[in-house]
Amino acid sequence: MTTSEPSRRPRSARTQTRDDSAAPEAARERVEALRIEILEHDRRYYELAQPTIGDSQYDALVRELRDLETTYPELVTPDSPTQRVSGRPAEGFAVVRHREPMLSLGNVFGRDELMAWHQRVVRLTEREDIAFVCEPKIDGLAIALVYRDGRFVQGATRGDGSRGENITPNLETIRSLPKRLKAAKGRPLPPEFEVRGEVYLSKAEFARLNAERAEAGEQLYMNPRNTAAGSLRQLDASITASRRLDLFAYQLGWSEGNRPASTHAAAIAWLHDLGFPTNPLAQRFESIEEVAGFCEAWAEQRDALDYEIDGVVVKVDDFGLQRALGVVGREPRWAVAWKFPAEQAVTRLREIQVSVGRTGVLTPFAALEPVFVGGAHVGMATLHNFDHVRKLDVRSGDDVIVQRAGDVIPQVVGPVLASRAGREDELREFQMPEACPVCQAPVEHDEGEAAYYCSNPDCPVRISRSLEHYTSRGALDIEGFGEERCRMLVQLGFVRSLADLYTLPDQREALLEIEGIGPKTLDALLANLEASRRQPLHRLLIGLGIRHVGGETARALAMHFGTLDGLRTATLEDLLAVDGIGPVVAETVFAWFQDERHRALLDRLVGAGVRTSEDVSSRGGILDGLSIVVTGSLERWSRDEVETLIKSLGGKVLASPSKKTSFVVAGNGGGSKREKAEAAGVEVIDEAEFVRRLRERGWGGD
Repeated sequence: MTTSEPSRRPRSARTQTRDDSAAPEAARERVEALRIEILEHDRRYYELAQPTIGDSQYDALVRELRDLETTYPELVTPDSPTQRVSGRPAEGFAVVRHREPMLSLGNVFGRDELMAWHQRVVRLTEREDIAFVCEPKIDGLAIALVYRDGRFVQGATRGDGSRGENITPNLETIRSLPKRLKAAKGRPLPPEFEVRGEVYLSKAEFARLNAERAEAGEQLYMNPRNTAAGSLRQLDASITASRRLDLFAYQLGWSEGNRPASTHAAAIAWLHDLGFPTNPLAQRFESIEEVAGFCEAWAEQRDALDYEIDGVVVKVDDFGLQRALGVVGREPRWAVAWKFPAEQAVTRLREIQVSVGRTGVLTPFAALEPVFVGGAHVGMATLHNFDHVRKLDVRSGDDVIVQRAGDVIPQVVGPVLASRAGREDELREFQMPEACPVCQAPVEHDEGEAAYYCSNPDCPVRISRSLEHYTSRGALDIEGFGEERCRMLVQLGFVRSLADLYTLPDQREALLEIEGIGPKTLDALLANLEASRRQPLHRLLIGLGIRHVGGETARALAMHFGTLDGLRTATLEDLLAVDGIGPVVAETVFAWFQDERHRALLDRLVGAGVRTSEDVSSRGGILDGLSIVVTGSLERWSRDEVETLIKSLGGKVLASPSKKTSFVVAGNGGGSKREKAEAAGVEVIDEAEFVRRLRERGWGGD
């Protein structure tokens, strides 16, 4: 996002106190190398929309250059990337010279750096009572829109800040961009003025475009920002129109005559009244502490939005103070961007390897050169399946884009094709192995399916993964049996089947000989194991790892049949009669219970004393027949607690709103689920209303 409020560029506060010879040769060489590298990355990002490094890696290069120039101010030159806006107009478009420069923003990376920026603002203005406006920093393409006599006449990219590309026909394809304006609330329009904004591609539209490309066997787009930039730079406007771009107006640029507002907040309100799409999340704050809280909140909630953001823009609200603060280098002193941890980075894919899951599925994954992304160091990332690897066309040795959003498992987005030139001989295309990498059993693959399987049901990794799943919190909830301990129990021969878990108490002395297992640890493990025998039937069904049987399906089966015997003897027709069970799930469950190995396992588990019944007292409960979605942060309960309550009262919990949803219980936030419910006409209620309805139906809980 860029800024443009007119101001006079102040004289540099630096004084030239030393000549070039004062800077060490190594510093001068590093500065020159950084400038060359940054300029090349600028060209790839702004002109080609094909970056070869992630945002955090680029920011680190710029920060290193700025630190060197601060230490050795004699090395600062007018053409340094720290002194001007990056990017230049691409060939094929007419050049537009911006009447006022479109500047870049300085960055802060947390509360301490924001406070330091605020102190500079206070010192320069000699004022403490400063208001700020904050809004999410859209990860898109900055544009300048010119209106004359109320008509849209010209649109341009930022380019190098002074000159951009004339992309008027492409911008005219964006439905949310107003083409004609009428004076709002009796205030006349300036004869000619400029509005600055950000064009972006929604996550939903990005997914749609990639689905079409996958269907056509074409290379997938890497991210919404680059796709939006490439879409706006199409010489054929019909291609741009097919991409369904959108925009937010974020600033009033220059205007002829009297400016229609004296503050940034008032200017945004005026633009909104004129019909420009402005971000409804923008807020005005009286204190920098409130600003920091807003930034920290959106760092946690960014994934709830249907568009990509990479930070929050913070601006001094008063235009007079903006002019007084001015500009230094290529950045205004009156605005700053609080940058979030980058969710994408570029690193080298060392090798594509294969893991074996509890069902025997072989899953390729990327072994990476470690990279810091999404707030964590990442050395491995998922590649899903063989078909996905082929669609991405990633190869061992590639430079790849890695993405990690929040706590989501890191994934490879795709290769950086621009870095392949001259390295083709180093790259290796991936092929699924013909034998299991663990037990060497033949790999099976059903035509038409994406999955490849280890054919050996006694594969040690399959058993340890199954054991890990059986003991997990969502299944039998046997604390103390994590990944490492499950693998160790299988490797040492203590467990060869899930039923062997319940023989561990008979092997106490042998278990105590294992390093890391003392008497207290073992007593706790065995106590947790004993408690698992009392878990209800639906937990056992989850733990068995039957394909397509997750929490909701397991509960539906357990509630319908009541006992394990009832389910074991069910016909296919009986299974199809269960509410919410379709043909695919019914056939899979039926086949699982007909398998002799599975029947033998169930006999051993029953013999070990596991519970084989479900409490069906909630049948006909006060929420029976209702399908409910829970979203956002609740105050009275955690999400798991309220969903458990709904199920115990006979209700059904849905993952996402649909026309079949009775209502949505929404706490703070709610994001896309709340929006989807409102769009579908589904009722959304808060926590207090939910409790009131429960009490109306006779609930007597606390």
